[in-house]
Amino acid sequence: MGQVLTNENIIFDNVVLNEGSMSYNTSSGIITLSEAGNYHISWWVANQSVSAGLDVSFSLISGSGANIISNSPSKTSSFSGIGIVQVTSPTTLRLVNSSAGTAYLCSNTSVKATLMISMVKEDAPTSTMYNFQILQLTNVLSQIITLYPDNILSIFVRGLYYMEGTPTALYSSSSGVGLFISTDEGAIQAVPLNMITGIYAGDGSTYDESMTFLSPLEPFPAGWSTDVITSVHDYLPEGTAVDDVVFSIGNSRSGFIYKSPYGMIVVTEDMAGTNPTFIPATEASIIITETPSAKKSSNLKKTEI
Repeated sequence: MGQVLTNENIIFDNVVLNEGSMSYNTSSGIITLSEAGNYHISWWVANQSVSAGLDVSFSLISGSGANIISNSPSKTSSFSGIGIVQVTSPTTLRLVNSSAGTAYLCSNTSVKATLMISMVKEDAPTSTMYNFQILQLTNVLSQIITLYPDNILSIFVRGLYYMEGTPTALYSSSSGVGLFISTDEGAIQAVPLNMITGIYAGDGSTYDESMTFLSPLEPFPAGWSTDVITSVHDYLPEGTAVDDVVFSIGNSRSGFIYKSPYGMIVVTEDMAGTNPTFIPATEASIIITETPSAKKSSNLKKTEI
């Protein structure tokens, strides 16, 4: 395919490998996902020009309502997109030209576009709730890239360090997503996902209500990460006032728990969603509130020596 009309699906000529509950219609460009679960989708497009508008964009659209956009300010560029789709019942996917005009794919490359889908088996023996938390973080970051493309983020990591930059991309190997990429004055900054302790959306930002979160498959796997993540979730319901949530050395946030999905808490200055900070649940090293909102009895007994 050399050109893709606006709102038209990209048609991939070759299917390299298709296993499991996924099918692809080579005539319509529609992918069908038949099994419930979480799916990683990444794509790459080599674009040469677009007939109208100042930028080029492609959107991954699902039958369940997901719309994940990747775009570029340059009409002539190769760029990638990534997303996570949670499927609860059979649904469809398609990669669509969401530019204002016809997109013309690069004519002098043998491969003009690729798309890869992999299902995350949360019930696999090696799966843990911590794995789900990384998946939740990946899901959040993919939306931050789309919703806050020009914001100067603060990306906090373990230790004393943090970096600032605009959200750029998620980097994926053949096995899956592992790095978050930001840009600061032309410098490309990459940080492993497991090192991220918090993401501040930037001064003057507001939580975008279109954001969605993943739900873990049940039953939850046994282990320390399940105990910690579910405890943070239950201890900090939405609306809880917090004096401090410490998430890395020398860094903390106070205000309100605006969102509290499993594996993530969102702290804002007020309940209007001002200046959100996204903190993975296990990275909240100290939580200070005036009164616990959900106090649970403990099976531990006091022992005196």
